[in-house]
Amino acid sequence: MDGGELKRYFAGRLPLRVAEVEAARDAARGAGWTGEPLRTFHRLAHSLAGAGATFGHLEVTEISHRLEILLKGALAGGALPATEEVDGLLSHLRELAGRPLEPLEPAAAPAEEAAPPPAPAEEGLLYLWSNDPATREGLRLQLQPFGYEVQAFADLAALEREAERRPPAALLLDWEGPGAAGTVVAGAEKPRREAAAPGAAPKRVFLSPRGDLAARLEAVRAGSDAYFTQPVEAGLLAETLDRLTGSDPADPYRVVIVEDDAELATLYAGALGEAGMTVEVVRDPMAVMAPLTRLQPDLILMDLYMPGCTGPELAAVLRQQEGYIGTPIVYLSTEGGREAQIAAINAGGTEFLTKPIAPAHLVAAVAARARRGRLLATRIAHDSLTGLLNHSYLKQQIEIEISRADREKWEVAYAMIDLDRFKSINDSFGHTAGDRLLKSLARLLRQRLRRSDVLGRYGGDELAVLLPHTDGPTALRVLDEIRDSFSRLRLSAGDREREMAATLSCGVAVYPACPSARDLVERADAALYQAKDAGRNRVVLLS
Repeated sequence: MDGGELKRYFAGRLPLRVAEVEAARDAARGAGWTGEPLRTFHRLAHSLAGAGATFGHLEVTEISHRLEILLKGALAGGALPATEEVDGLLSHLRELAGRPLEPLEPAAAPAEEAAPPPAPAEEGLLYLWSNDPATREGLRLQLQPFGYEVQAFADLAALEREAERRPPAALLLDWEGPGAAGTVVAGAEKPRREAAAPGAAPKRVFLSPRGDLAARLEAVRAGSDAYFTQPVEAGLLAETLDRLTGSDPADPYRVVIVEDDAELATLYAGALGEAGMTVEVVRDPMAVMAPLTRLQPDLILMDLYMPGCTGPELAAVLRQQEGYIGTPIVYLSTEGGREAQIAAINAGGTEFLTKPIAPAHLVAAVAARARRGRLLATRIAHDSLTGLLNHSYLKQQIEIEISRADREKWEVAYAMIDLDRFKSINDSFGHTAGDRLLKSLARLLRQRLRRSDVLGRYGGDELAVLLPHTDGPTALRVLDEIRDSFSRLRLSAGDREREMAATLSCGVAVYPACPSARDLVERADAALYQAKDAGRNRVVLLS
């Protein structure tokens, strides 16, 4: 439903909701304005106040909020609500619910047919302009293992013509520094101007022998999206291209909404879903654990007052569980009292958003907090150098995947990967160069393997890969292709004169031939030692 349809849907259900509040009033009065009947009456008034504001029925919100304040005082041990005042407010709500629905706006006339959009940029396609043949050929070969197709040009006019015919994802421009900016703009601006769709213009990465601030500033003014000093580290360049071109998209943010109001839950879920997030709605807070376990959300969005338990009570329960200590919990409520908001946050909440909230504001607020929550979770679970899972979380994932494979009756391949003669590399080029080598291998694994595969740093220069739904021969083939690609990488050793290269050895084992996580790791480790003993730079499978 769009906004107008949801508003009419809410108005159509308003008589039923008012009748529900009146029934709660009768139950609370019969209980002497105490206990669970009073809490239910207050919760329904609170929910109606939030829904009315969100769907544009401001009179409903005003009356419901006045009713909510009366009941909140009684819940806090204050004076009991006056019968006449409560009945008067409900009578006003009943009168609002009886008004006829507003007619729908007539459908807008169809817009004139727009001109066809420009051809989209081709994922993974790069155009490189350089006067240096060695730079053109070197970058073409170095970026190929990372999944990029590089077309090199010595002539800017030829680059322009090809960009019109086949738009690239990015331009790599060999730039001499200030004074050459005009040439770069002349060669790179035309494809950018002709890309009418926002974000469709190719990204521009400048490659320069200069690293001083003046050169970088001039490059920004010339339109650079990224800047690298030469010699260029291929792994870092590929990582930046992934980020700029979107060829390595992040998983959608995952959000669980705990909201007993059906209309509000539909609205929130629709807004977040349209923004590309994965959303699951839980109407009953007592049933929240299964969706949380299944979805592993980046953020939990919940109301303050719900049947069965309050938002702060649920937050406190979740904070006592290891898996949800750091998950952002955002309350969304009409509660405006500062003390109540602070108490809710102290119980385990991260932040408080006040209803009504515009869908665009909700999307922005949730995305910002989910991004921070995911970053925090990533830093806790991932190795700081390679970005892969650390040893502890890797072991957990092995156990999880083995349990899943046992239930679903599929195979899981596990590989141990070790850089050959890594100590010699550190001794010859320095530990900083060795770290860059490890990062490049981790980057290559992320690029070449599936998103469902699990990558971790086992320790030192040993990395590990877990491949669900994969038999031994398939794992052997995939990992041998990666081994070959890695052996062809040439990385900067930190100065202009020297380059370094390395090879890897890999051992593979497979579940259920290895029936436990411990057996799987030990068997893969034994296969790795066989690969080393056989001369290194190879992959060995032990069945």
